[in-house]
Amino acid sequence: MDIKKVFRGISKKLQTDFEISSEINHQGNKGTYRESALREFLLSGRLPKRFGIGTGEIIGPTRNVSKQSDLVIYDQLDGMSLVYDDNVQIYPIESVFGVIEVKSKLSKEELLKSLENIKSVKSLCPNESVTKTTNSFMHMTYPRPKPFGIVFAYSLASNSLESLLNNLIEWEKENSKENWPNLVVLLGEGILYHYGEGMKNSSLFSNDEITKAIGTSYLAYRKDTLFHFYSTLIDLCSGTYLGSVNLKRYFDPAEQMGVYVVKNHDQIVRQGEDSLYRFSLGFIDKVVKSCKMQGKITHRELFIKQIGSIPLGIDDDYLDYGIYHYDPDGLPGMHEVANPIDFSGGKAIATQKMLQPSHWIEVDGETYYFSWCYVESDSIEPIVGSNHNDL
Repeated sequence: MDIKKVFRGISKKLQTDFEISSEINHQGNKGTYRESALREFLLSGRLPKRFGIGTGEIIGPTRNVSKQSDLVIYDQLDGMSLVYDDNVQIYPIESVFGVIEVKSKLSKEELLKSLENIKSVKSLCPNESVTKTTNSFMHMTYPRPKPFGIVFAYSLASNSLESLLNNLIEWEKENSKENWPNLVVLLGEGILYHYGEGMKNSSLFSNDEITKAIGTSYLAYRKDTLFHFYSTLIDLCSGTYLGSVNLKRYFDPAEQMGVYVVKNHDQIVRQGEDSLYRFSLGFIDKVVKSCKMQGKITHRELFIKQIGSIPLGIDDDYLDYGIYHYDPDGLPGMHEVANPIDFSGGKAIATQKMLQPSHWIEVDGETYYFSWCYVESDSIEPIVGSNHNDL
């Protein structure tokens, strides 16, 4: 059997079916058909059972959400969709192998839109490690893989592979290699791809490979474009180990604030108000930069500074754990103040500024403690649309 001829026939049928459908369907249905046609091609025994295909949005563990993706290739054995019906599908980033943006005619405008959609998915991936067990004695740990991103179009739009290449190069100059597309496919025409130095790096498709790219080019595969797309897609899927999904962090997720990933910063209630508040980026930035200059202390040292002793029942691992403590004014601990708390009004009120009561936030996986007396009016900001009943 000549596989090349088989795929040429499939490609011709795919193009013909789409052209016929585009003539008889309303404009609103054209997008649905072009996506379902490619989906049906892939699901007709051409993808291993592990790889499911859906459509929708992808969420990350820092409350960030991608743009709508035409086709989402996800792990349907060990992964899941958090919401799944005919109209709405939402996938955790840890379940996603990659996305495919499907276009009828690939104009410059549609290309740039697709590239931004792919970027919105790749940028969700958390900076963390996954561990793969190869056998009972060996484990491999490596950075969590980003999803791949492919643009697939049925035809050109009064342009050429060369003009699209120039459009792609222009976009890539302004964007990190981590967010570049893995492949741009023009059915019946060819593909846009990346290359590096030397023969071994003549064609770079995986995310790791693309970081070595020194340029972008195209290959006019013509009738054989579909086969090269399909074979590359299989390699991208098969070469990726996603690891497990940690759903607990989606229940109380961290938040991306500026360059920081922050937790335990957004459940502040002000007396007499319904809205929830969070610490502002300016306050977080001030705390982090000050603490980085001072260095870490241990929980043991923090307890001594705050109350003058170590509470009973706390294990040594916790006491010796390194944390940051924001205290630019060198405030006294409760044990150093004669009458630290005033109960005369029926409420516990601190009589002066001191290290207690305190709060902690987590920034980029590190713990930062500070006294509430350092929190001023501009240190917090309301969370739009929130309510204390959300707690």
